[in-house]
Amino acid sequence: MAFGWLWRFAGRAAGPRDGQGLALETILPDTALATLAEPLPLPQSMRRQRAETLKVLSAKLLGAHLANRHQISYPLTIDFRTLAGAERDCLVDVAAAAAMAGGGGEAALAAAEARLARRGADAAVLERFRASAAEPLSVNALVIRAQASDRAAHAYAVSLLAAGSRQAAGQLYLTYLAARLGLSQEVVGSVNRRYRD
Repeated sequence: MAFGWLWRFAGRAAGPRDGQGLALETILPDTALATLAEPLPLPQSMRRQRAETLKVLSAKLLGAHLANRHQISYPLTIDFRTLAGAERDCLVDVAAAAAMAGGGGEAALAAAEARLARRGADAAVLERFRASAAEPLSVNALVIRAQASDRAAHAYAVSLLAAGSRQAAGQLYLTYLAARLGLSQEVVGSVNRRYRD
């Protein structure tokens, strides 16, 4: 009762109440609505701000792409089921040499076999792995074979899987192998992030 005057005043002074809207088509002619739909030209200062914002966003997008370019442009996956015979044999020989370089004996070989089996190594691949571990090839021969088949990064990745990441001798071998394979720090870091256990 005391607020009745407020509702009468609000009804006269304010616009439409909730649930009520103005029909703009009846108030404005069609030409006026068409001109409202067109964007207004931006002032010079806003155009400069927009250009600066686009530059900053472009730089951030490019920086994010360059930080992950090896994962995006060169998706390195290790799956022994999809490798051809010669490439698979080369990577198995590299993995066997890495497993032996880290030391650890039979326990290290069994752990390396388990890690390779998770990457699709079947019984025949594991049998070749054992035979190659009994008589590992030299690093020179392994590097030549890996570079000839354009599998240098793959060779480092399977070496990382086979050697594990806990033994100092294995780490030193992996550093030496990456240098011999000619891998950049970015590629080594990317492989380490993806395959280090």
